[in-house]
Amino acid sequence: MHAFVRQLLAGGAGAALIVVAGLPAGAQSGDPAASAQPQHTLQMVPALASLDHTLDAKKAKQGDPVTAKIQKDVKISQEQILPKNTVLEGHVDQVEPSVHRSDSTVVVTFDKAKLKSGEELPIKATVMEIAEPVSMMQQPAGESAGSGMPGGGGSMPSGGAPRGGGAAPSTSQSEPAPQPMEPSSQPSAMQPAQRNGVPGVMLQSDIHQQASATFTSKGRNVHLPDGTQMDVALAVIPAGTQIQ
Repeated sequence: MHAFVRQLLAGGAGAALIVVAGLPAGAQSGDPAASAQPQHTLQMVPALASLDHTLDAKKAKQGDPVTAKIQKDVKISQEQILPKNTVLEGHVDQVEPSVHRSDSTVVVTFDKAKLKSGEELPIKATVMEIAEPVSMMQQPAGESAGSGMPGGGGSMPSGGAPRGGGAAPSTSQSEPAPQPMEPSSQPSAMQPAQRNGVPGVMLQSDIHQQASATFTSKGRNVHLPDGTQMDVALAVIPAGTQIQ
């Protein structure tokens, strides 16, 4: 087993960096002299993606595919751009559905980016924030976005918006509808993210973890409708490297 070192740094425009150890040529042949491993620095850049299909703890199963489309061109480096509509491919790692109003959990990982040409690139992705689909944001003021969600009942469980929220349904006709979320220029990766932009769903994520996101709901099943917006910290992993 090789020890792969990851170090979170501050650089450039404040974006997070990951240090990834490469696989030396002699590693596959078992050469002991190959113990010294080169390191590569990857810059994680912000991206805005939209969930392709509804994710629901009641129906989801471990191993189910999860996909999202990038909403704007993402500049990975001077030479590499992931164009709009690039598909982020992933899977469900773990599901704990709600039973008799117990809490529920869904863990997902996005690990590939599929280009229009069909080429697939390995990626590291961490979901930093989530927001309701644009279509739900554009509902007339006073209509609860959560009223049509299973188990929502038009209200959100207590304590459902730990930070950065605006998740509680609007009750004021004069209150303006929230605006679509833009990618953050500084992925907040020094601490686990705990933000909520979808009623009744809490997000936990950490750039140091392999999983992209853990979604939880109190007393009901996690339900993310198709079109849910995700602010993602993203990096393309060069060939011949690994991260732990």
